[in-house]
Amino acid sequence: MRLIPIALVTGLCGFAAAEAPGVQAITADLPGPVEFEAPEALQTLEEGIVLLDLNIVSDMDPGIKLADGSWGTLEGCEFGAVEAETVMVKTGSNHMLLEVRLGDPDEHAANLLSCNYRPDLISADGFGHLTRLKGCFYAHNIAIPTAVHWRLNPLPAQACGIGD
Repeated sequence: MRLIPIALVTGLCGFAAAEAPGVQAITADLPGPVEFEAPEALQTLEEGIVLLDLNIVSDMDPGIKLADGSWGTLEGCEFGAVEAETVMVKTGSNHMLLEVRLGDPDEHAANLLSCNYRPDLISADGFGHLTRLKGCFYAHNIAIPTAVHWRLNPLPAQACGIGD
């Protein structure tokens, strides 16, 4: 009798984490392993639906556009969620720009920019934070001279197979 509920719960958890067909899962740490290059996962990015999960060390903190239209940084961020309209990610390459639009939190609940505590990153210059950017987006490739500009527009979580 106990096996049936456990199997049912295990199955439900698997469905909740499953990606929808055609969704690219892009997971990367910034900076990547090769200096002056974007991580391989970002280099394989294609136009379409993307489930993004980036971990960004403080040396590469992104620029953020706030709701009032002003631009800022994450310098001195407090731990937790960060309210931002747009995030400009330093990919490690001068030939790849990554612009991520987070969208309205009520409509795009899977999308999040946050400052996370990481004691292994404490240094004389920093207080030990790792920036995390994750969510469900539609990637558009904009060709510019000598580079590619990726614009990721927000999608509802369901587009990536998250939630209902």
